[in-house]
Amino acid sequence: MESGEDKLFLARVQELADRAERGGYVVCSDFLDDHKQSLLSGAVGRLSVSMLRWGGYDGAERICLLFYPDYLSSSLEDEKQQALCLLHIKLADKRFLKRIPEHRDYLGAILGTGIKREKVGDIGISEDGAYVFVLREIAGYLVQELTSVGPAVVTVEEAPHTDMPTREKGKEMLISLASLRMDSVVAHGFHLGRGDAAKAIRAGIVLCNGAPVTDPDKLAHIGDKITLRGKGRVILREDRGPSRSGRIQVLVEYFGK
Repeated sequence: MESGEDKLFLARVQELADRAERGGYVVCSDFLDDHKQSLLSGAVGRLSVSMLRWGGYDGAERICLLFYPDYLSSSLEDEKQQALCLLHIKLADKRFLKRIPEHRDYLGAILGTGIKREKVGDIGISEDGAYVFVLREIAGYLVQELTSVGPAVVTVEEAPHTDMPTREKGKEMLISLASLRMDSVVAHGFHLGRGDAAKAIRAGIVLCNGAPVTDPDKLAHIGDKITLRGKGRVILREDRGPSRSGRIQVLVEYFGK
């Protein structure tokens, strides 16, 4: 059942699509988290214009929506490049740092400048710093205002989209389930006992596509991203069909903490 916040988001999607139709130009949304992305399936068929999901590179986790009339399809590649900007956050000198900044440090520093989370996309760590996709509207501000990440002095400059580091690959595992109940998926995905998995779910520390899950009986689906706070996340990648004993075989990708 959609919450009031979910309904507001879907109304915003319709509003952006209507603006693209009336204006005859491409309209870009903010970045969407997993939960908002999961709400889109019911909205797409009702839109009067086309919609593209785009996070700056193939396989991006956080994506924006580009709404456009069909007759602008030929210029869409240029519009994709203009909508998002890739920034290179470069460490000035890491030789004397006690700890090299991690993903959370870069995100914290960006948000510390007053930028809202929905303006920021994926962050990729590199040997000399990090790369981050942002909405172009805030890129210039970050270039000027982001001067440090924790104790580390940094410089920020725009980079080609192709410089984004390759997305982190998780560990692939084939799990065998009696059903796609959430407690079963969490138990097998994170190597827990079924009772411990159910306890974690009821405690509110399990999320499915960014939304908290509190019912162990809830069914998961292929494509779901399930997070267990403090343990990491698993993505249900592929249904491999039933085993000889009739159990459900699912290929998952595991990302540990």
